[in-house]
Formats: sequence, structure tokens, C-alpha cells
Amino acid sequence: MWIPELDPSRPVYRSIAEALAQDIASGRLSPGDKLPPQRDLAQALALNLSSVTKAYRLAFELGLVNGETGRGTFVRAGGPSRIPWPSGESRSSIDFASNFPMPLDPSEEVVQLCQDMARYDVGQRLFEYAPRGAVSDDIAPAMQWLEGLGVPAEPDGILLTSGAINGVFACLLALARSGETVLCEELTSPGLVSCARMMGLKLVGIPMDGRGMKIDAFERIATETGARIAVLNPTLHNPTLTDLSQDRRERLAAFASRSGMMIVEDEVYAPLLETVPTPIVALAPSAVCYVSSFSKAVLPGLRIGYIAAPPHIAERLRNAIRVSTWMPSPMLASLASRWIKDGTASRLIARRRNAGRERIELAQKILAGHKLAARPEGLHVWLTLPAPWRSDEFALYAKGKNLSVMPAQDLAAGSVVPGQAVRISLGAEPDRKRLEHGLTQLTRILQGRD
Repeated sequence: MWIPELDPSRPVYRSIAEALAQDIASGRLSPGDKLPPQRDLAQALALNLSSVTKAYRLAFELGLVNGETGRGTFVRAGGPSRIPWPSGESRSSIDFASNFPMPLDPSEEVVQLCQDMARYDVGQRLFEYAPRGAVSDDIAPAMQWLEGLGVPAEPDGILLTSGAINGVFACLLALARSGETVLCEELTSPGLVSCARMMGLKLVGIPMDGRGMKIDAFERIATETGARIAVLNPTLHNPTLTDLSQDRRERLAAFASRSGMMIVEDEVYAPLLETVPTPIVALAPSAVCYVSSFSKAVLPGLRIGYIAAPPHIAERLRNAIRVSTWMPSPMLASLASRWIKDGTASRLIARRRNAGRERIELAQKILAGHKLAARPEGLHVWLTLPAPWRSDEFALYAKGKNLSVMPAQDLAAGSVVPGQAVRISLGAEPDRKRLEHGLTQLTRILQGRD
């Protein structure tokens, strides 16, 4: 049984967490090691249970451990979680962890349009700051983009961002206070997990099923915690790929409207769908900040996103954008506006869908026989692991084979992981043959042949 050496000069709970970090770094504890139950450790150290509970919570917030229902608390495999990003250090590794859009070959149309921008009046924008963070010429195209997603946007409530993650961060920066509770789905994006940790926010995950987040649980937990803010991904959810059902959207909107809760509706994947479900903002416009982006559906390097917010909080959001990035690039904003108006954005999204379908079908073929959630418009598949695999152990083993996947532990909002699964993203690896080879290797691991 692990017994930490405590520093008497430090608060007890912090000393336990720091000793845990040191023992992991020194190799005394290894990835996958099970920590003693909190009550047993408290008894061994002659401490109050609350001190050990607080220490374990801090260890989770630091990304050192994860819990599993009915099994206990384990040292995380692979070190503290982070936002996935290809290292670029070795082409021998195949990246299934980064949820990037499906690769497209640069078309003559896109290259020509980019070159045209040099002769367009956008060049002048490089010499000045955009008033209020966006020029008026970009508001109407933003409204066109948002209205195509079913969002009833108002000009006074539209803000430009440097992508969706900047939009979500700006919403939290403007609306949340350090230390308070923010609700989200029980599995969520690693970007949100990292953002919450950096801002000192406590994420509380809401249970899900095949129809998305459970609204009974949401209402109960919101009432119990007094949470004022929720960050949700109701469409093409990352990582489960579910859509929140229409009746649950209506119940969620009604609850937010009557309770005063503000929902940040992160719909970065919605443009990939040909038919988009009714957004929550359309059902409760005064209670929702809707976040959208070009990055997943059009081009990843076009770092432009939009927030459709209630006009009365728009200035708070604008200030948060200034603090985080001052303003999005006026040149990129102008390019996005032009592509919305001339149909280039729509054509690129259609190409992206076609490229995605091919890769999703490939993954379904190679991983046939395993429990797999997949959508033709998605950027990844969600693989439930067969027993006795734990998802962080699977990810660590795959890493030894030069394959990186995203384990459920890195996508869990809370300290307890709801099931053993991994996200296999299909867009970061540009070469189809290497992609196929990597998927085949994952199958061999699952079959115990590698």
C-alpha cells in the first residue's frame, strides 16, 4: 500500500498530492498503479477522511490520477493530460489522437482565391486595428454563416474570434469566476478540460446515453451545485458522436430560460452535417452563447470563429476576446467573409464531408467486429475496449507501437471515467496508406496479436 512521506510545513492535502507527483516522477509509482482507498489512507496516516479526499481531488485536477467506478483511483498512464498536438518529431508515429479535420489536397480554386486576396482591399486592414474587434463588412457574412446553422443571430450580438476554442475561452473568461462550478457532458473535449484547469474552474460532468446528455441529471446537478454556466457540445458530440435529442434540447432550453443559467453551445462540428438539428440558441436565445468556427469544417489554418450571444453581454465577451487575443486577424476575417458570400466555404465543406466518409468507412471495415461508434460526417470513431483493457493502458501500449490514441481518461470531465474507450481520430494523418496500416495495427492489438 502506498504511504506518502508528508512535508509538515505544507497543508496536509497539498503535501499528499505533491508526494504523489514526486513518487510518480521518481518511478516509485508507475502508470496504472492503484492508489489505496481514501478511507484506508486516512487511517494509515491518522488523518481526517476529508483531507485525503481533498488531496485526491487535487491530484485529479493536476492530471495525475483518474478514478473508475467500482474499481478505485489509478495513476494516469502517459502523464498529465494536455491538448493533443502532433509533435512533428518523427514520421514513424501515426497520430490518432488529434481531432483534426480530414485532409484535403490544396485545390487550384483555393490557391487562386488566396492569391486574389493580395489584390483585394483587405491589405489595408493590416495597417490598423479593427474597431470593436471586427469591421462591419464581416458582420453580415457572419450572420449568413450562423443562419445557415439555424441560429437566429442579431448583429449587436455577433463577435468574431480566433476559432472555437478561443470563443469558448472568451465565454468562460467573461462569465465565470475562479473556483466556481461549470457543467458539461461527462465526456468532453480535452481543450475544455485544460481550459477549466488553467482558469481554476471545477468541471462537473453530466451522465449521457444514446440520446445525448440526460436532462433529468442536468437539472438535478445544476440545482444541487448552483452552477450558473454550462459548456455543451450537443451536436456530433466529441467524443461519443451523439446528437442531443429534440425533446431534450427543448427541456434544456426551458430550464436555462427559467433558471437564469447561461449555456455555451459549442457547435464546432455542426457545419459538417448536411441537416443540422435545431440549435439550443434557437429555443432560448437569451440564455445561450452559440460558438461556431471554420477550422473543423473548412480549413484548419483559417482561424476564424463566431459567437452569437445575447446583446446585453456582448461587450463583456468583446473585452474577454481583447484580453485573450486582442482581435482575430482582420485579413483572415475578410477571407472568411468572402468565402461565405461566394460559396467557397460551402464547396470546401462538401469536399471535407466526402473525404471524411471515405476514412470513416475504412475504419469501420478494419475495426469490424469491435464495438464502434461512427458517423459519416465525423472526424473520428469511438471504440469501446474489450475487457480487461483500461483505456489509458491501451493508449500507453499503442504509444509503444508508435500509435497515439485519445483515452477516455483524457476526455473525462470528472475524476471518474465513464467506461473504457478510446477516440481514434482519422484526420491528422495525411497519408491514407499509413492510416490504413495504423488501423490494422490497432486491430492486432485488440486481437492480442501484437
